[in-house]
Amino acid sequence: MYKQRQLAAIMFTDIVGYTALMQRDEKEAVIYRQRHRDIFQNATKKYNGKILQYFGDGTLSIFRSSVQAVECAIEMQKIFRGDFIVPVRIGIHVGDIAYSDDDIVGDAVNVASRIESCAVSGSILISDKINDQIRSHQHIQSTYLGAYEFKNVEDPMPLFAISNEGLVVPDREDVRGKLKQQKPKEPSNKLKRKAPILAVFLLILISAVVYFSFYNESPIKERSIAVLPFSNLSNEKDDEILGDGITEEILTSLTKIEDLHVISRTSILKYRNTKKSIPQIARELGVSYILEGSIQKNGNQLRVTAQLIDAKEDKHVWAEKYDRTMKDIFDIQTEVSKEIVDALELNISLEDRSKLVSIPTQNLEAYRYFLRGKQEADQRSKESIERSIDLFNKAIDLDPEFAEAYAEIANSIFLSTYYARANPEEASKRAEIYLNKAEELKPSVARIYTVKGLLYNHSHQYDRAKSAFEKAIALAPNDVTARQQFATYYFYTKQYEKQLEQNKIAYNLDPLSFAAASGYLSALTYNRKYDEAEELLKEIEDKFEDAERSTINRLKMRLYMTTAEYDKAINPLYELTLEDTNYFRMLGYSYAKAGDTMAAYRIIDSLRKYGPEDLRNHRIAVVYAGLGKADSVFWYLDSTRNKSQLFNSDRLAYFDEYKSDKRYQELLAQHKINTQN
Repeated sequence: MYKQRQLAAIMFTDIVGYTALMQRDEKEAVIYRQRHRDIFQNATKKYNGKILQYFGDGTLSIFRSSVQAVECAIEMQKIFRGDFIVPVRIGIHVGDIAYSDDDIVGDAVNVASRIESCAVSGSILISDKINDQIRSHQHIQSTYLGAYEFKNVEDPMPLFAISNEGLVVPDREDVRGKLKQQKPKEPSNKLKRKAPILAVFLLILISAVVYFSFYNESPIKERSIAVLPFSNLSNEKDDEILGDGITEEILTSLTKIEDLHVISRTSILKYRNTKKSIPQIARELGVSYILEGSIQKNGNQLRVTAQLIDAKEDKHVWAEKYDRTMKDIFDIQTEVSKEIVDALELNISLEDRSKLVSIPTQNLEAYRYFLRGKQEADQRSKESIERSIDLFNKAIDLDPEFAEAYAEIANSIFLSTYYARANPEEASKRAEIYLNKAEELKPSVARIYTVKGLLYNHSHQYDRAKSAFEKAIALAPNDVTARQQFATYYFYTKQYEKQLEQNKIAYNLDPLSFAAASGYLSALTYNRKYDEAEELLKEIEDKFEDAERSTINRLKMRLYMTTAEYDKAINPLYELTLEDTNYFRMLGYSYAKAGDTMAAYRIIDSLRKYGPEDLRNHRIAVVYAGLGKADSVFWYLDSTRNKSQLFNSDRLAYFDEYKSDKRYQELLAQHKINTQN
């Protein structure tokens, strides 16, 4: 007879590997079990828990408070992982139970047992219900692992791991335990007959995958080159900027050659002071040739060495040493560029050859300020953008005809709208003054037209933007920034196939740039090339391990919501909600579409706590749209005064299936009236 019924936090614990230990050393196993029970008894009493059962190496207890249950588990694990390690795993769930002096029943008990079976030594796993109740307690941290299907449990269960310092958080793919097993289908006779052929094909496929995974290489392009950062052999560290300048100017010259694929500056800077071999670098960048060199300055004397290497054969194609004075630095850069063209037997016109001559300024001090300004602009912060503008101005003061400096200051001025919250209209006007001056001085500088295109994109002058980008690319076909911004133009004008074309070129030119990779991923998604997008997403995760987790999660969320793979979207969306409540509506929508109705309703309850009423109602309507509750959708949309969000042109349209409903049309009519007023 069950005497009591209550809502309780239920905790299961057991010793990992106890059976094997018992078989190996029974005496030692008994010591482990006794230490486990002593610690368990003391901690359970301290946190007002009630011990219900001991069974072999395991325990079952209940708590009236979920917070106290988790605090008890944390304290136990820290002791278990101390000087005398006891490999214990813990699982906690909350629910309604009925119990007597020697027994306990309830679905919640079964779920708690399943959760504990998925834990590993040193870890504490909890259900989403427990996580909801500890969320506001800052001294307890948790990490979302994913939703898992347990045996004899109808709906998938979201699992979290307590991630306080000193505790183990299992890898998501390592979660095992009492999970449902997918029954393999019996192969058809036809498939059985094809098995030997499939086995051979699979072997070839696996070999190819292993080969390319091992080398992490890009497809090699026949006429392609990467210019590695020139090494500084001078005693003065400040002279390193001159090495960067030589690298930069050679790259600038080579980007003008249409018949040559040139890896961008962003990617090659990853190899500064690298210990990787030339063949390995070439494989990673997908190029046939590598240019490397050094610079050594002694007073006014300058020694520059350069060598062109056939990466496939790992042999020198050409090498040269230049002993000149500082005033000859730009002549050296031009000579190196011409030597590369000749060594690669590139068939270019006299006009293109003349473009290789690149002398931005005769004033070396102005050139130093210019290079330092570009370094600061690359940092992409409010302070660094302001410093870059100051440095470019100093360069212009020393050389008022320094066209490239005018173009770069215009670029930094517009960057300040992103990183310093400058007024876009005012910034555009200021930037255009500098661009016009640069064009007047030297109309052959591609950067002028790249920045102009950016300004025109922003002000929706799309015809002018297109002309500007086309001119930039005509001057420098390998200019990755021009390609990326041209892709943005095609996105704004909904020419998604052409957007993809430009983003693909940009990614090939800059394979180690996260911005180029994410732009390419977005373009693949807009063009519904979902399999390629999925492959690229995996590549991005592997290649950019230092990227912020939230940035990766946004890429995953966009892809999986677009492809309606809502179960895959849940994990990244949950992590995003921990930083930004704006993602709650998407998480709720995804839960609903994935079939987790209870989780979707929990999100609705959470949404009632966030934001002003107008915005809150719209977000709740989004979740109800996922649940298919039309009446609730229209009730909350009608309560949303700002109807403009209903008619957003974003291709992730939450209310698409309701657009044929008469009530939607009425809201649309109301929106038009409101906007006219």
